[in-house]
Amino acid sequence: MLSKKGGSQMTRQAFIIARREFLERVRNKWFAIVTILGPIGMVAAIVLPAYLSVRSVKEGFHVQVVDQSERDVADMMDIELDARGVAFKLERVPPQTDVAILEGRIRDEKIDGYLIFPKDVLSGGKVMYRGDNATNMLVTKGLSSLVDFAVFRTRGKDMGLGEIQIASLFQKVEFESKQTTGQGEATSGTASFVVGYAVMFVLYIAILLYGVAVLRSVIQEKNNRVVEIMVSSVRPISLMLGKVVGVGCVGLLQLTLWGLMAAIIVGFREEVLGLFGIPGAGAFELPHLGGADFAIILVYFFLGYFFYAALYAAIGAMVNSEQEAQQAQTPVMLMLIIPVLCVQIVAGDPRGGVAEVLTQIPFASPVLMPMRFLLDAVSTAEILASIGILLASLLGAVLLAAKVYRVGILSYGKKPSFREVWSWIRNS
Repeated sequence: MLSKKGGSQMTRQAFIIARREFLERVRNKWFAIVTILGPIGMVAAIVLPAYLSVRSVKEGFHVQVVDQSERDVADMMDIELDARGVAFKLERVPPQTDVAILEGRIRDEKIDGYLIFPKDVLSGGKVMYRGDNATNMLVTKGLSSLVDFAVFRTRGKDMGLGEIQIASLFQKVEFESKQTTGQGEATSGTASFVVGYAVMFVLYIAILLYGVAVLRSVIQEKNNRVVEIMVSSVRPISLMLGKVVGVGCVGLLQLTLWGLMAAIIVGFREEVLGLFGIPGAGAFELPHLGGADFAIILVYFFLGYFFYAALYAAIGAMVNSEQEAQQAQTPVMLMLIIPVLCVQIVAGDPRGGVAEVLTQIPFASPVLMPMRFLLDAVSTAEILASIGILLASLLGAVLLAAKVYRVGILSYGKKPSFREVWSWIRNS
């Protein structure tokens, strides 16, 4: 056990190292560049899709239509050329037009695609579309809507229905889907998922980047033999904690700045779109993020970062080069990647048993619990339990890493085996 004086000295040494690591990175021009690029990327994420969408609608899609039916079903498509917000330029071509000719027109970029109505379209025949934009869901859904309208209108006329009756039968039903657990105001389900997913992704990237930064810093100082001078006056555990805290504070500062800028950009997204001449009315509805939301995000980032950074510091002390580190860090990276692969499980059923378990596991909770919290699907007791488990796991990871770091930081030569690492832990 450390004495009160020893603990105070370790804390002071760790603080000095942390301040050095923090200032060294914050004063680096790349910190300023990356911090500025973050908000620029956020603006681009809002403006670019909207701009491309507006441009596509204005230009429209040139589609040639081959109607092999005997009822001229395709003529009924002219009633509704703008479907689901996508403009189409439909051009009828002779029924006997060869598919090879149509494929050639797509290849020569004369058309975007072609649509073929088979002879038995009214009795269930499959309408076929081929085009260079078939991966665009708006295009395929828009064309499907036009085809449905044409077929239903033709069938309606065969049954003696008038235009008004046909239109009333085909009238779309307004459908609204919102996310709620009965504890707060309902919000758009899609918007809640997008915000939750964005937060999960940012936390994953931030924890990974700054964890790897600790790993590289340890390897660099070990290879330069700088660490031999430092441990002569600073305890190894103070050196490790100072490095982890210093780099973590840089990440926390950058994440906080990005969060503030994101809140401002999202809050004024209509005005931002207006600056680029893009209509902002009816912009994508986003759920409100309050102080508690940002607090949970930052708490889980800091705890998750400390958990993974301690493991990365231990790996850095074990290896002698970045090539060795790339292999040694694989288990830790898998611990971080697996929760990301489970994001759809949490988003699809945020109050389900699997989601509850995943958000209590310490290596998964830092990236999944904030998302589940933003979906309003977690109780205060679950949050406290998750934080408690993560804190206990963090302390265990730090103590384990400190034992490995203490011996490994001064070990050179071949990479130690698992048996040697275990002896470091047991004998430290």
